[in-house]
Amino acid sequence: MQLLGWARLTAALFTLFFSTAALRADLVLQQQTTETTGAETNAVETVVIKVHGHQMRLDEPKQYFSVIIDLDTRDSITLFTNIKRYLKRSGADIQQELAAEKLAHGTNDTFAPATPPVDTGRSRTVAGYQTEIYTWTGAQGLTEALWVATNFPNYEIIRPELVKLDRFNAAGPHPNAQPELSRLPGMVVKNLANSRGHERTTTLVSARLEPVDPSVFELPADYSPWTPK
Repeated sequence: MQLLGWARLTAALFTLFFSTAALRADLVLQQQTTETTGAETNAVETVVIKVHGHQMRLDEPKQYFSVIIDLDTRDSITLFTNIKRYLKRSGADIQQELAAEKLAHGTNDTFAPATPPVDTGRSRTVAGYQTEIYTWTGAQGLTEALWVATNFPNYEIIRPELVKLDRFNAAGPHPNAQPELSRLPGMVVKNLANSRGHERTTTLVSARLEPVDPSVFELPADYSPWTPK
């Protein structure tokens, strides 16, 4: 999987907004991502992320694709929503594949721990927030610019959710494909990633804190197994 593709899956909880009256609700956010390769810009993709305890669901409606992940075990269910098929993967199998990949290719910078983002000392107003601009360099020449809102409401309450995702990313097959978001002094409201001329811009559309029906993290009864040809 390309680094930018993995970063899209694990990257992610950039921006949240909620009132202190609903602190125990689940996290629901919607982001827009635009990818550019050379002179070609792809259509804007919408990504919806839901987090409920140790479970996460990511939906890409235009791609007819959803994935449900247990953040503790790494067990996952990929849903192909246009054909009502699914693919289950166990976290143990993924870890075995990771070990085999390291043995075959050596421990290159893809497997290295992510380095801390660097404060550029520059600032800019983004989406109504005063942000500080950080840069980060990851595996295989991946670079990112991050606009961090240090005055984001309730960030200290949000941070534990980011820690949870950072731990998941650090234990995954590409830990150096994304910076540790919880180490930043605020919320990232915009992210620009570049890998070998391939750019990805991620911005917030909406974010809210509300109860999520636990059934959305379960395999739908009318889906059947998908077998790669």
